[in-house]
Amino acid sequence: MRHLDHDYVNDLIQRVRRIPADAEPKWGSMSPQELVQHLVMTVKYSMGHAGKTKVTGGWFAKNILGPLIMHGFVKIPRNIRLPKRAIDAQRSQEHADLETFHAVLNQYLDLVQAGEMTPEPHPFFGDIGIDGWDKMHIRHFEHHLAQFGV
Repeated sequence: MRHLDHDYVNDLIQRVRRIPADAEPKWGSMSPQELVQHLVMTVKYSMGHAGKTKVTGGWFAKNILGPLIMHGFVKIPRNIRLPKRAIDAQRSQEHADLETFHAVLNQYLDLVQAGEMTPEPHPFFGDIGIDGWDKMHIRHFEHHLAQFGV
C-alpha cells in the first residue's frame, strides 16, 4: 500500500498537472480548478488549518465503513456530498493552484515528520489519527484522479 510521502506527492502533482483545464469529469460536476481547490482544503482541514466540522458519521461509519474505505476494501462512493459548511468554506477560499496544493502537501508532510501534527477528526469517520489521514488522503486523491481519468 502506498503512503503519503514525498515520492507519492511528486507523482500526484504530475498526474494532476496532466488534467486539461477544460476536462469534463467522468462523474460529478467539479472542474479541474475546483478539484485542486477541494484537495487543498481537505489537506488543510486535516491539519487543523481550515476550521472545524462536526463529525456526522455514526457508529457504522466510524467503525465499519471508515476502516473499509481506508484499507481499500470499499471505494469512496461517487457523487458523495460534503457537509454544507465544508462546501461554503471551499467556495470562500482564495484561488488555489497546483503550486499551492504542492506547498500544502509538503507542509503536511513536514508537520507529520516533525511529530508536530495534531490531526482534526474526519467529518464522517471521527478520530482517525495521522495513520488514518495518510490512508484517507491517498484514497481521496485516487478517487478524484479516477474521476478525471489520470
